Amino acid sequence: MTPPRPPHGSHLHHAGCGCAAGGGLSRRRLLLGGAAAGATLALAGCAQNPATGRSSFTGFSDIGDDVRLGAQEYPKLLEEFGGPYQDSRLQGYADAILRKLVPFTEFPDLPWQVTVANTPIVNAFALPGGKITITRGLLAMASSEAELAGVVAHEVGHVTARHSAERQGAGLLAQLGVLVLGAATGSSELANLAGYGAQAYIKGYSRDQEMEADLLGVRYMSAAGYDPEAMATFLQTLGDQARLEARMAGRDPGDVDAYNIMATHPRSVDRVRQAMQLAEAARPPAPVVAREPYLNEISGMLFGDDPEQGLILDRGRRFVHPQLRIAFDAPDGFRLVNGKSRVTAQHPSGAAAVVDLARGRTPDEALARWAGRAAAGRAEALALNGLPAATVPVRLDSRSGPVRGQAVVAPAPAAGTVVRFLFIAPAGQFGRYDEAFRRMTYSFRHLSAAEASAVQPLRLIVTRVEAADTIRDLSARMPYGAFNDDWFRLLNDLAVTDGLQAGELVKIVTQ
Repeated sequence: MTPPRPPHGSHLHHAGCGCAAGGGLSRRRLLLGGAAAGATLALAGCAQNPATGRSSFTGFSDIGDDVRLGAQEYPKLLEEFGGPYQDSRLQGYADAILRKLVPFTEFPDLPWQVTVANTPIVNAFALPGGKITITRGLLAMASSEAELAGVVAHEVGHVTARHSAERQGAGLLAQLGVLVLGAATGSSELANLAGYGAQAYIKGYSRDQEMEADLLGVRYMSAAGYDPEAMATFLQTLGDQARLEARMAGRDPGDVDAYNIMATHPRSVDRVRQAMQLAEAARPPAPVVAREPYLNEISGMLFGDDPEQGLILDRGRRFVHPQLRIAFDAPDGFRLVNGKSRVTAQHPSGAAAVVDLARGRTPDEALARWAGRAAAGRAEALALNGLPAATVPVRLDSRSGPVRGQAVVAPAPAAGTVVRFLFIAPAGQFGRYDEAFRRMTYSFRHLSAAEASAVQPLRLIVTRVEAADTIRDLSARMPYGAFNDDWFRLLNDLAVTDGLQAGELVKIVTQ
């Protein structure tokens, strides 16, 4: 969450479109490569695609429309992912990988672009016309250049197969979201906030589309010299990571978080290996893996939340912003998701709390301006840990009918700034979450200067194993308590039975 910009303030947020699942064995991962072609940019709305060899109606007259759509939407989605990660070396490294792949695609002349997004969410997405995003969280999970190349190649495959364009033609992107609220509420700003960011809008690709993207990705990366096995082994790691985070959160290990790459890209290791066979891509004679160079590139990068956007602590339950000096807790059963302009606490049922910042001299004034005609009752005064606040019920329109919500505004430590909470639930279910929303409201507090300065971000550090080092010794520096060893093994591709080798590079997470 960042301070609001006048005159209307800002929000807290996210968005994505990623890749998916796997098993969990010991590995020192490898990565992929194949053969491809060149092609034309003149592709009609219902014409044969040179990448896939099939025809499909996309709703666009040619791929130039893909380029225009991607250029228009890319900044918005990237902003929802926290904006670009401010590390020119890492951005250049990701771009160099993309440039190795592009000549082997059917559309080398597209304005290809890849950006590392500043979010710990492990995901990747592609928009029509060659715009690709990979998240900082995904970079941390990869262990070689070949693994990252596998992700980029898969996203390139979505672009050349025009999967996003097909979804646009089918009207899916035009119907963004699960709970898109109309301006008829009388407060378009409130309605936009209730959509809680592009993350809620991203829909996963179909399994057929994922297979097609894998086929193309294997072809491209093989032709570029990468070992295609890396695509499967990294997918295996992503599956292990999703299961570990589910265990830490007390969820079913098979319960994949909605923002995880496994949810947005329904894939499996077996299907990726099947795609490798079907692609019939020749494995390069000396496939590029580049493990150590890759680890040296990512050493020192942020791990987890950026303190400038606030940090999510206590296994996703508490939000703390050391610069804004505010904190609040998520209710039981809700998961906090942090973004550059808003924070959301989400429940699997669709209930959510959305928190952002705005300009305002007093909570009463800011609430009246914010709620507008959406107010469905009288505003009331609250006292939140000694802070004056105001609240009002609101009525919002969704595609499924009227939705009840509750708006709360409290002062932020910075003069002229307020923190806004919008609580929403599916039609007819608000009462079920009323107590949970109250608990979150009354958990809001200001941090002291000492509390704020004590909050430090985590970083991914790459170190070389000494002869006397053990997994327990190295993992002890990590912040996951009983799960320290699990996280160390996950980050370093180690099975339970694996030990360390003196001289090898390993990743740890520490302050």
